[in-house]
Amino acid sequence: LKSQAHPPALASPPRPRRGFPLDRAMGQMCTKPETNSHEEVAVEEKQPVLGPSLIQEERSKAELAPVTPTGPPARQSSGTGSKGLSPEEDRESIIQQAKDEWDQAERGRRAQLARERYESELAHTRHQMREETVGFGASRRANRYGTDPNLPVFEHGKHVPVLGLINPMSGAMAGMDILACCRQTPYYQDRMFNIMEVVRGQRRGGLLDVFRTELKKAKDEAKAIGKRPRLISGGGDGTGSFALFIMFLALKADPTREEDPDMTDKGNGFIWTDEEMAESFPALAQMPLGSANDFANILGWGQKYPGDRPVPCMSHHWCSNQLSRWFEAVIDPKTTVANFDIWGILPNGNEAKCDFKLAELTGRRGRCPNNKIDGHRALHLKEAGKPVPLFICLYFSTGFGAYMTARFQLNRHKTPITNRLEYVRQGAGVILESVPRQMKLRLTDVEIDCEGEAYFPPRRNRGTKGRGYREVGFYNINWQAHALHGADRASVPARLCSTREPVKFNDGRMDMFRWRFSSLVKNPGLRIQTDKKKEMSLRFKGGKGTGVFFQWDGEARFAFSPTGQDFHIHIRQALQIPVVMGPQHQKSLTGPVDNGKPVRFAFFGETAGEREAVRQRVLRNVNGELDEELNATRSELEAMGFPMPPPPRQASSVSDQSAGAAAAPAAA
Repeated sequence: LKSQAHPPALASPPRPRRGFPLDRAMGQMCTKPETNSHEEVAVEEKQPVLGPSLIQEERSKAELAPVTPTGPPARQSSGTGSKGLSPEEDRESIIQQAKDEWDQAERGRRAQLARERYESELAHTRHQMREETVGFGASRRANRYGTDPNLPVFEHGKHVPVLGLINPMSGAMAGMDILACCRQTPYYQDRMFNIMEVVRGQRRGGLLDVFRTELKKAKDEAKAIGKRPRLISGGGDGTGSFALFIMFLALKADPTREEDPDMTDKGNGFIWTDEEMAESFPALAQMPLGSANDFANILGWGQKYPGDRPVPCMSHHWCSNQLSRWFEAVIDPKTTVANFDIWGILPNGNEAKCDFKLAELTGRRGRCPNNKIDGHRALHLKEAGKPVPLFICLYFSTGFGAYMTARFQLNRHKTPITNRLEYVRQGAGVILESVPRQMKLRLTDVEIDCEGEAYFPPRRNRGTKGRGYREVGFYNINWQAHALHGADRASVPARLCSTREPVKFNDGRMDMFRWRFSSLVKNPGLRIQTDKKKEMSLRFKGGKGTGVFFQWDGEARFAFSPTGQDFHIHIRQALQIPVVMGPQHQKSLTGPVDNGKPVRFAFFGETAGEREAVRQRVLRNVNGELDEELNATRSELEAMGFPMPPPPRQASSVSDQSAGAAAAPAAA
């Protein structure tokens, strides 16, 4: 009966299962288990049978012995715990210690599972990258480099480690063919990335994490041979600044990923220390896959993509050899590495934000994207997309070239030749058409100060206006659109009979210029006169409902003030980065590339506060905060009275869809 009423107790407390109260489990650990009733019965059955004399003797012993309480013995006779605690406090201490140990073990188990899951996701993403189908299907023509790529064999310890961020759609889709060749070649198949997929793959275990992992490996490999890794930026002129954005995005620390030790903040917002950034930030090598390819040309990597046929009869083998030679020059440790200045659009002075907003030109494709409203031409604007203007690698300007670039962006073609012809067509349209009402004639109401002094319009104190000029801006490289170059301002005899200092990309100076069509005769030719300055601040005072186009590195935006007041665009040097000089580098265009300073990466500023301001601006950019600060919303554009395309309408039901279909002919 006793065994049925009291079932046997467990020999050891059960392991807490999910949902099982931890206090209950700890209480079982700290209480004495009940005695097994079956064992008691067994012991009683084994006791010997006592005779009368022995029974009397046992009774006498029991009467003389002191009575002792039954139950488990106390831990201490004084009634306190081993550390001077009461039994209840001692019990709570043991429970808390067990809880802490269990929590620590559980955290370790979860961290191990998360790490294993992360490694599995990385392996899956890397497998997808290797096996990705490069092309659009059966209609895609054959790879221009053939089916058997001939990329150079990479030798560890001899060649410089390299990664790549390549735009597959650039160069008449030559970038896609180059990625396909890399996918079939060891080493390159894990180091060459589709730059568009890297931006999309920002999830944990995505392609951005794979790029970060390979970047760390390249850093360690390069450090072992006393070099810095190299980064191929394959695309148009704007891809260089985009590749810098990807680099900072990969190096940004993420406090939400505590389980990943590689994402720990080193005290500067990045996963690398300042010294690691200075020594191991990859040197940029620009692959020419765009239309103008000004960046690649000035660095010596050519005006056309590697393997571009001069005549159609050239074989796939010839194209493959050209691509192989291009890669050989990049990984060659003897290739020159130099400093390169990067300029940035930053808030003016002590301001926390810029005082202007950005929009993007929209409209129909063709010679003129503008429509007439009430008999006058008007710009049609939309909310600006990426990229957000921050880094300026090549040049900056406002006026004729900026407006032409904005119109060209609506009419891009698949080949570089047709794109250059489109630039000519849009430039003619800008000259011959009337000025839209949201713009001022030429550079009216535009003023520029450099280093605290008036620069544009010249002789401003005498009442000179900007309407007599077509364009104003600065060069960072001595090459624009295969035509324009810059040289120091000089007298007419000096321009004709002497050699002037060209535009240099690592002298810490922007080469300011201003020109009109008559300047081509005065210069003479396409060598524009420049003035070396440290910074510039553009001011537009056109009033409400007006603005100005500006372009940087071949990307154009429309800037305006959301309040109708004057706004400013302030530009100064933001970064110093290392670049790789190619075999086609021309010293006559760049001058000596050694500026006498160690080649290293650095946030630039004359004071510690200026350098920190650049660092914070970069972090805000990779966090997406600059999109909200600079890009105008639809309500802000409508408040300025800018014509806009109708917002996309999403039908919520079948009746809404039928009503929209019925209203379409009337709207047309």
